[in-house]
Amino acid sequence: MALAGGLPAQDAGALNPPTPLAARSAAPSPGSTTVQLAAAQRAQDLGLPLLAADLYRQARDVPGAERETLTLALATALLDGGKADEAEKALAEMPEPHGAAWHLRAGLAAVQLRKIDAARAELAAITENELPEADYPWYWFFEGELVDFAPVREMARANDFYTRAEKGARTELERARFQLAAERARLRLKETKEADLTTIQNNYRQFQGTVVGYNFAETNAVALDALGRNKEAVTFLQGMLPSIPRQEREWWDRMRLVLGLIGDKARGGPGRVALNQLVESGHDPLRQRQALEILATASTAEAERKQFRDLLNRLIGAKPDHPIKEALLFYRGHLALLEKDFLQAEEDAKVVHEQFPRSPLRVHALGIQTQSAWEQRRFRLAADFAQKALAELSRGAAAGAAPPAGSAGARVDLGVLVAEARFRAGLAVGDATDFRQAADAYAAVLRERPAELAPAKIGALMFQRVLAEIKAGSGEAGKILDQLAPNPAFDLENRWQAEWSLARASQLQGEAGRKEAYARVNALLRGPPADGALKPELRARMAWLQARLAFENNEPDHAIQLVEALLAAPFEIPAGLKMEIASTAVLLKAQAQFALGREVDALKTLTQLRQDYKKTDAAVSSFLIESEHYATQDKIDIARNRLIPLTDDPEYRNHEVVPYALFRLALLSEQLGREENLIEANKRIEDLIESPASAGQSDLIFAARMKQGDILRKRNDFPAAQRVYEDLVNKYPRRPDVVIAQLELAKTNNAQSSTDASGAHTATAEHLFEQLRDRVDAPPDVRVEAGYNLGKLLERRGKLAEAAKVWWNDVIVDLWRKDAKPIENGAKRIYWLARTLVELGDLQQKLARFDEAAKAYQLVLDARLPYEAVARARLEQLGAVVPKSGQ
Repeated sequence: MALAGGLPAQDAGALNPPTPLAARSAAPSPGSTTVQLAAAQRAQDLGLPLLAADLYRQARDVPGAERETLTLALATALLDGGKADEAEKALAEMPEPHGAAWHLRAGLAAVQLRKIDAARAELAAITENELPEADYPWYWFFEGELVDFAPVREMARANDFYTRAEKGARTELERARFQLAAERARLRLKETKEADLTTIQNNYRQFQGTVVGYNFAETNAVALDALGRNKEAVTFLQGMLPSIPRQEREWWDRMRLVLGLIGDKARGGPGRVALNQLVESGHDPLRQRQALEILATASTAEAERKQFRDLLNRLIGAKPDHPIKEALLFYRGHLALLEKDFLQAEEDAKVVHEQFPRSPLRVHALGIQTQSAWEQRRFRLAADFAQKALAELSRGAAAGAAPPAGSAGARVDLGVLVAEARFRAGLAVGDATDFRQAADAYAAVLRERPAELAPAKIGALMFQRVLAEIKAGSGEAGKILDQLAPNPAFDLENRWQAEWSLARASQLQGEAGRKEAYARVNALLRGPPADGALKPELRARMAWLQARLAFENNEPDHAIQLVEALLAAPFEIPAGLKMEIASTAVLLKAQAQFALGREVDALKTLTQLRQDYKKTDAAVSSFLIESEHYATQDKIDIARNRLIPLTDDPEYRNHEVVPYALFRLALLSEQLGREENLIEANKRIEDLIESPASAGQSDLIFAARMKQGDILRKRNDFPAAQRVYEDLVNKYPRRPDVVIAQLELAKTNNAQSSTDASGAHTATAEHLFEQLRDRVDAPPDVRVEAGYNLGKLLERRGKLAEAAKVWWNDVIVDLWRKDAKPIENGAKRIYWLARTLVELGDLQQKLARFDEAAKAYQLVLDARLPYEAVARARLEQLGAVVPKSGQ
């Protein structure tokens, strides 16, 4: 007698020997990477370049990341944050050959470091049309800087370059950044000697209160700062700011910006005070955005961040609306997102998106909402926001608007994010619809954006497309994989990973699926030898899978041959993986030998496995395999004895397989059936529940406790069984199968009702049977059995008419005759429907309702239910003419 039937189907797979799964490489998740890079770009747009640099570093240093692309982005952020030396070091790490984008950043770093000759050499190395679109504003800015640093300055020409850079910016925030960068560059140019300072100050006093005087005031402040006399510069600016009338709008703004650039920006510092004034009361929105950017950069510490947040709150709430309210909201939303205040972040982003229809920040606002949803693992919502952002970009392009720099790459990233968010939603919820949408989204990215995809990303997206198709359960994954296979972008590793995933999924689809998986793996391994791009680990795993599939397809001889070839192959793979594959392969060999009837050889192989690979998962599982071999031959005592060395050895106490071994041992003991065997079975289940290795294995514990209740009832210990079922109902109220525990609890109370003078057990059983009969979310098998038992209970209590009503109206009519769907094969309710009809017929006879009784018996015959012989005999007793069986 086999051991089958003792363990629920969802647990059976976990008893199989461990599989050396082809884990994906440690490459970052495409969706997580996209969210992080979007956050980095947003931080840079907001004037938080050093935060952006940290995010780029994190993304760059993950194994499998597109390191060169991310290094360029990191260098850009470092340059933006004034860390030219760090940018130079990052760029130096990139191997030759260097493209135009690299030379541009190297040149910008050289300018900041005053290496002007090196900067000019980098400019000469740049071919303009080789630059990516997003780099053009920076290229023009670089040219403007070098014109400014020329021996003979051409201010008009330099300004032309700076203006082109500003006009090429994607957003008002970015435009403000370019103008601010130009201001800083010019401030660096104003080198002054002590001898010149007196002249500058005399000129300022002479022209004080005029436009010329303001020019000399700015020059004086900058000169003092350049000479190391920062306090004097700040004090000078603080003294002259109140004298600038409001009508001098440009200089009112500009001098506060200069003080903001050179003054202390700590809480209460003069630089921060000037910037606050400029943001709050300035005249030029562009200057206000620049001040906002500087404040954001200077507000990383909590004290300054609180002051910055208070400023944003005050200005956002002001009436009439502040001229740069959308930027204020955007900064506050971004700050809230950094602080994990998701509600505030989403609300501010929503206002930007809905109330500023022409704002280029709308796409970035959707980015905040996307990231917020993603970080909260609300993947469906993240997909929706990313889809809206994608539509926003597409609408702008369709309307003929000049596409923002980098928008092509943004569309790709958003498409990938939509796909992965749907995929993750499927993993979280288990809904095939999410996987279907993910597969379609991956397909759309691959179909619509191939030229914009980095080559290294295409193969990974093809793998994800196949994996999503597998999980969607469409049955088309193999066809799609065959269509993708000839594409040279589908690199070997991702192609083989896809084949592995498809084969593993097909194994679960019955005999036909196993045959299909076996054929695909055989064809793959018979193909041309893989080049160096394929990792040996993956080829070794695939060879293991081929042997496993040979065994599952009833080719044990071939499986043994493949195992021996696998063990002899010189795979250069990590020692841990090598041991895992070898040990599970040896276990597979023993199973194949058992299948061939070579018991002696199989037992010898298992012994060798335990010696050579002691404590491996395969060695531990070998005890279960050997026990199962004897159980299938009805050698139950031997099967039990083969498990005891595993279950009782303290060395294996914490191994995850031990709880399953304890469960099997309990099932085997129960199978023997004697009182002492039932006692042992109960003890083994108690050991399972107390085992440290059972932690987190709720499915197994639930199944074991259900079996424990059954064993206790076999021992007539109904109070103990009742406690077991009550414990299950209380601890697992949300499990779909908890209704089975409730049914068994009702039956256990019912079994105790005949000796219960108080009637408590009867009342509890009746209440539970009624609940289960009426639960629309309970399986039909449970509802029908509960209805039968309820009628039987009422009949025993002498409530015959009520019992007849329950059986006919609630069970036969409502739960059977009104159900248009045919009863599935193997359904238990067929038995309970038949029994209900026969019992109903007998009850109607007691009530002298002979026509109703005959109707119940006839239904058994018409539906070819069990108890046909009984129903036929009852009809004949009633004098009915009944055709013989089969007529």
